[in-house]
Amino acid sequence: MDQPVPSSPAWKKPSDVMKVRLKGKKRRSVSASHHQANAKATLPGSQGPDASTGEVRTGKRRNPFGHSSSARERKRAHSEILPGETEGGSHQNKLFDALDTEAGEVFQEPSTSSPANLNRIKSESDANHTRLAESEEPKAAADTGQSQSLTWKDSYPVDWCLKTRVRFLSDSPFTWCGTLKTNEEAAGLSWFTRGTHHDETIPADEKDAQSRSRLHQCGMVWMHPSLPWVKLYPRIHNEGKQTRPSFVANDKDLQDSLLTSWCESFRSLFHQLRAGHCPYFYLCGYQSTVLFRAAGVGGFKHVHAFLTPTTKGLRELFKAEGIEVSMPLVPSQGDNNENGIDQEHSNSHQPVKTEEDEDDDEEDFNQEGDDAASSWLQSMGLDQQSFPTLDPRRVKFQRDESIKLDNRPQSLVLISGSSTQALYNFLLNSDIMIAPTGTQAGIPPTLLSPAPFEGGTLTASKVKSGKLQIAVGTSMQGCFHLEVTGPILPSNVHALTQLVSSSQERFSVNLSNHSPTIMFSAVPPNNAISLRDRKSKLVNCNLSPELMDYFTKGEDTDDHATIQELVFAEEKYSWTSLT
Repeated sequence: MDQPVPSSPAWKKPSDVMKVRLKGKKRRSVSASHHQANAKATLPGSQGPDASTGEVRTGKRRNPFGHSSSARERKRAHSEILPGETEGGSHQNKLFDALDTEAGEVFQEPSTSSPANLNRIKSESDANHTRLAESEEPKAAADTGQSQSLTWKDSYPVDWCLKTRVRFLSDSPFTWCGTLKTNEEAAGLSWFTRGTHHDETIPADEKDAQSRSRLHQCGMVWMHPSLPWVKLYPRIHNEGKQTRPSFVANDKDLQDSLLTSWCESFRSLFHQLRAGHCPYFYLCGYQSTVLFRAAGVGGFKHVHAFLTPTTKGLRELFKAEGIEVSMPLVPSQGDNNENGIDQEHSNSHQPVKTEEDEDDDEEDFNQEGDDAASSWLQSMGLDQQSFPTLDPRRVKFQRDESIKLDNRPQSLVLISGSSTQALYNFLLNSDIMIAPTGTQAGIPPTLLSPAPFEGGTLTASKVKSGKLQIAVGTSMQGCFHLEVTGPILPSNVHALTQLVSSSQERFSVNLSNHSPTIMFSAVPPNNAISLRDRKSKLVNCNLSPELMDYFTKGEDTDDHATIQELVFAEEKYSWTSLT
């Protein structure tokens, strides 16, 4: 029995479909213009027939920039356009959507009152709500997880990131913070240069004066070079398109004089670090920042340094100079695969091909291909210099995966042991940390240290306090603040926190981190030596007992972080971190 063959829908030309669509759009535009004309005739002051007399009324011309009820209605009507439709009511993809519809649907005008369109609108609305709920679920889960992970501890992690500003907020006023008197300023300066520690058991009438002196002491740092008319901290910043040239850019003698003075200061500071009289110091260049730390700090056995960010070329330069570097923030794939290889081939007597051998084989294969390409060019009578992109050395450099880490946070390198001395010699004899152009051209890097050194300038941070209004929900709430601005070292942050906690029962701290140094806190501490040996190596640094414990913490996941906000309440600390 023959079954009827279904007939295919009649093909329609795109021009016919667009004619039908354009006719509908034209009819709607004509009706809309008539509606606007009728609305205009009913406006007060318009030139139209009077309902009572039938005469044309001549009045004040309507302001074309004024708002009317009809304009508001048009605006509301435009805002109620269906999803996927334009202002004229037709679909955005007119031609392709019309070709996808059935034969009878091409000549039908969309109607929002039909059950099919109402169901479609409802389904699209439900889909939008579903997507919105799905997008909000992870955010709510993250917020819940963050609130649940909030813990309180007796101390906060070690933060090696440089700060540009520290702001304390408290419900109670900082009554002891005010204008420094002459004897208070002199006492704070003397305490800092001598490394004097204070006893908390002092008379109540002298506590405020001593607190102001300690505040002056906590904001000081040794710095070189010191040029008041040049911004030397932070060194890595956006100079903008229009910058003035450096004042030493065209004076070679002045550049040599600044470099000679800087070399003497750098030599003095590094020797103090090696002798155990300085716990750490920073070298801030125009592209990179170096953190030198003494033996015992962070549980490391020898003097070591961190440098960030780096590039493939800089790491290759270090290798050529005999400086051994490691990248502690890059996971080692060989360590992850080594255990699996041993377990799988534990009973096998066949030699195991490690990942390094596979990399060597792949490199040999690529080298053979590059050499073949070069020999082919020479056989064709072409010079290899005419095709620099096919240079085997350049191709090998581009294939290196470590290039992807250049100038990224993970490019931080660790230099330890004898390589630290090699790094010191390299920085002392190289101009790689000196900017060749711009406002910093010819100016040596900035040295920041908590300990005095030859040529160092004593720099004090700016301190201000008062009352301000902060937004709490939908209302404004008044609170008291204490703000310290300038080059702020980790020891300064710790001393300021200890000072404020002695007078305030509750407070919060907002820290402005110098972003190029954030990854210094991402490197976990080490357990190479015992806690007793760590403290013995730092005994000549004249650190307070609290600061000694702070710098000699061992390996713990909670003992290193870049703190963004710190909260103190009931003798406990809680914080939010970036790393």
